[in-house]
Amino acid sequence: MTSINAIRFDFFSGAMVCDEQRHWNPERLKIFAADKIRPVVPLDIAGKYRTVAAYGNTGTSSIGDELRHTIGRNVASRFEEMTRVSGREPERFLTIEDIAALTFDTILALKHQHTDDHLLAKYGFNTRDFIRGKISAPPGQGDPIPLTNEHLLNQAHTEISFTPDKTGNHPVFGNAGILAGFDPQNGFQIYLFSMRQFFWEPVHIGFVAQGSGSDTANIVLSHFFNERCIGERTSAVDRVDGLIAILSGVTTAMLNNLGVGGYFNILLFDGRADHPELMLRQINDHRSRLGTELVMAHDASLVSYPLLRELIDGMFFENKGIDWAEERLWSSVASPLRLHRFLRGYPGCVNGKM
Repeated sequence: MTSINAIRFDFFSGAMVCDEQRHWNPERLKIFAADKIRPVVPLDIAGKYRTVAAYGNTGTSSIGDELRHTIGRNVASRFEEMTRVSGREPERFLTIEDIAALTFDTILALKHQHTDDHLLAKYGFNTRDFIRGKISAPPGQGDPIPLTNEHLLNQAHTEISFTPDKTGNHPVFGNAGILAGFDPQNGFQIYLFSMRQFFWEPVHIGFVAQGSGSDTANIVLSHFFNERCIGERTSAVDRVDGLIAILSGVTTAMLNNLGVGGYFNILLFDGRADHPELMLRQINDHRSRLGTELVMAHDASLVSYPLLRELIDGMFFENKGIDWAEERLWSSVASPLRLHRFLRGYPGCVNGKM
């Protein structure tokens, strides 16, 4: 249960947004603790090659955490290997497409490892044994044990082939991932990964939404892009309008979809920035919450669009801070009382009954 999303503004910039809600234990109690999108290029490498990227995953949070950590380690290992082979730091490092290919290899390796662990726990053999048709005994401890039980082999084949909805690992790997990032050669790019059908592909339509919140988020984001011509969709989306659109998509999911909630993690990419810390900024503090409330208030016709644009631009792009935004908001809305009640959850505020 989640909502992970990415949007492209232009060649240099874009954004990713996710919620932080997950459930745990058999009672499905919710907890606001999931870090669903995380940078995967170490800061020192990002600074050397002006390349930044982040990966987000739907579904089982522990698998997403494992993937994000492993992708980051693999990027660092690739840099160390290239440096060792050439005897110096490479002039060019990985593009976002290269990192996407590495990400898919990481997903595939993790799937194989978890499948083997599941087979060993349930049947006592792994995928290699299944292919060979026998379990190798340790050296000096007898002959290999042939695998002849047809029913057991059919069950193992279902697990290995990842037959949808029939494998023990389906809840773990029946999910999706998004990689987004900037490199100087190709600009800002988005890639989609399916852990169910096991494919990866570039996203060319300007945005992507995945997770349980994608049905409603897709409606909002599709409407936003449908109002723009092709040239604007692909390379000239206003960053403030685009950020408002993706926040609106995720807030709509939060209001209507089970399992989406908490503070949003907002990642802003800017290939024009001078320092790597500014090329990829994560905002998941009170600015995120206020930005969410502002978008919801606008969607409820309680905050005008010009005021919303001013506040979102000031908080997220001009570094004006939350105190400035709060003061500007409450001094500018037509009905502070209705807005106050709306944000506290009073019914009837939108249709004027309160």
